[in-house]
Amino acid sequence: MRVITQHAFGGVEQLVEADWPLPEPGPGEVRVRIRAASFNPIDLYFRQGRFGGRLPQVLGRDLSGVVDALGEGVKGLAVGDAVYCYRAGQGSNGSHAEYTCVPAVLVVPKPARLGFAEAAALPVVALTAWQSITRARVQRGEAVFVAGGAGGVGSMALQLLRHLGAHPLLTTAGSDTSADYLVRQLGVEPGHILRYRGLSRERLLSELLAMNGGRPVPVALDFVGGTMKELCFDAAAVEGRVVSIVEEPADSPINLWDETRSPLILRSLEFHFVQLGARARYAPRETWSLYREQLETLSRLIEEGVLNPPAVRSVGPLSAASVREAHRLLEEGRVQGKLVVECG
Repeated sequence: MRVITQHAFGGVEQLVEADWPLPEPGPGEVRVRIRAASFNPIDLYFRQGRFGGRLPQVLGRDLSGVVDALGEGVKGLAVGDAVYCYRAGQGSNGSHAEYTCVPAVLVVPKPARLGFAEAAALPVVALTAWQSITRARVQRGEAVFVAGGAGGVGSMALQLLRHLGAHPLLTTAGSDTSADYLVRQLGVEPGHILRYRGLSRERLLSELLAMNGGRPVPVALDFVGGTMKELCFDAAAVEGRVVSIVEEPADSPINLWDETRSPLILRSLEFHFVQLGARARYAPRETWSLYREQLETLSRLIEEGVLNPPAVRSVGPLSAASVREAHRLLEEGRVQGKLVVECG
């Protein structure tokens, strides 16, 4: 089978095409003939070696395709089933390949109303948005600030928040294109979009609070990091809840423990970090069914028309050139929704 792999950490030039043996599913696994796979910022970090890892490696955690073979003991799935899944770092290889073997507990039927490319765009962003909102315990009628609403996770979060009855939904845009996407595709009110380019931290906070009638927000979701994470803390109400999915460097100016400066201490905030792969890495395998249960719930909302997948942009058929292009676009920050590669 063809894969896009790397033999050294570094830039996009390390991504190369190779022929690997067709993997065989072990007990409790299925082999999927991949039809489409998508890209996430974490792919960049693993390519660069920021999280270590063993080489050679094949990146990619999102995929959709058709079940091609069953391992011993697999029930509820059959050869020929159209499926999608979150690979959770487990399996024979990543999704930027023609085939992969993954634990059956991570695999669910593809929503019938979605094509393979749309389904491949969903798992990481939809699960991350779901878990972030769950951690924040968002209630009907609460104002929520979403930093990064035009991105993959943000676009799913805004839809879920609207379904839950949160209001108003405040978010950010860095360009006219992003603002238009938020209004036309996600139904965000134009007056609830913070255009942040060139604004100081003080001005950002002033304009954001003005969107909420001059009041801090009970919930802030950080899907961007850096200055936007600072803004989430600045805008949170006393005893508010802040959730982030973006780690910060060791020299980050955000100090959570200094009693004279910490936003958590000064306003008695709750802070949660969502790392989607933590359960698959550290928790017992019998708990991994939570991924499947959450994906099944999201699939139901998709079939009911409550949720739509993020905007999908294809970078072309599976090749080193197309995967490199996706990495470049992610690094440049020029992505709305999700980038997808067509694997077959």
